[in-house]
Amino acid sequence: MQTTCQRVGDRWKLAVEFEIRDDQPRDWSEARGSLWLWVGGCLVGNPNATEMIMIALDSLRGTARDSRDMASSLLFGYSSKESLDAVMWARYGMEDQPPTRMPKAEDEKLVAVEVLPRRTGPSFDGWEAILLEDGELERFIYRREHEETAAAAWPRGTFGGVLGEARAAFERLAKSIFDESNGKS
Repeated sequence: MQTTCQRVGDRWKLAVEFEIRDDQPRDWSEARGSLWLWVGGCLVGNPNATEMIMIALDSLRGTARDSRDMASSLLFGYSSKESLDAVMWARYGMEDQPPTRMPKAEDEKLVAVEVLPRRTGPSFDGWEAILLEDGELERFIYRREHEETAAAAWPRGTFGGVLGEARAAFERLAKSIFDESNGKS
């Protein structure tokens, strides 16, 4: 089985890395493998998990396109941990009290900033992350479930830009592998 790996972005800031394992999919978009993020030099994700890479990529790209202004303003002034806790509570509705003094009516607005787990699949099982906008910056706040919260900041639009480049790189590489395995050049 052929394995092809590619990274898009700067792993010391933000990068997306994927590994295609050639198991002859019916279509290039069904290529299976692994996908993970690099945030400030830290690995975010499960590089040993295998899934259709497009599932995780499309979920992450969807997050990048969502409007985060309202939720970001609601979370302004909260710590990274409090912000992440509030969004996870709003999305998954634990039965205990909310982790912040956030009005219940705001729950629906908060979920707009959720990045992980969202619908990313096995690549990010056990991870939680949100993306907040703060003026000209966006803050990526993340953690493995039940571990310490971490954060990174970069210019606004970076997350969407890197995800867009990663999607295009994946498509080129997956189509190339698919064409090669089907005798096309």
